[in-house]
Amino acid sequence: MKAVRFIAVLAAAALFGCNAADQPAEPSQTAAAVQPSAFGGARIRINGLTQIALRPADRGDAALTACVDVFDAYDSRIKAPGRFRFELYEFVPRSSEPRGKRLMIWPDIDLTDPEANNGFWQDYLRTYQFTLDMDFLPGSGNTFILEATCTTPAGKRLTDLRQIHYGG
Repeated sequence: MKAVRFIAVLAAAALFGCNAADQPAEPSQTAAAVQPSAFGGARIRINGLTQIALRPADRGDAALTACVDVFDAYDSRIKAPGRFRFELYEFVPRSSEPRGKRLMIWPDIDLTDPEANNGFWQDYLRTYQFTLDMDFLPGSGNTFILEATCTTPAGKRLTDLRQIHYGG
């Protein structure tokens, strides 16, 4: 009798399988947390290689070299499409708002095209490097605030500020 019951259970398991037939599997919590958007730009940082340098005397002007890191949701530096905007402000010491008068705003730089994106990417530094012409000569000992804004293709705005000291 026990043998018949055992064979009946084995036959039922073989016939119907272990899972319910027409029920889709539930997505796991980790699969829901890792979306493709997690690998896009989550934040930016103007890094310490950013500086102001005078051009040769025959040009008589200065240039700002801005180095910007883009990070994903896992805090890894990545290469990502976006539109970058740079603004330069006077530095206001001992203030809750360090940005004073806006001195310059450069035209947006569109890096949504892969070829243009690759032109600004410095792979050995894992950063974007922009050379921005300045229409004035900074005085020795001046301090500025650089603001960088990256607008992602999804419309998310990523912003960072950095204090830049020009020693002359």
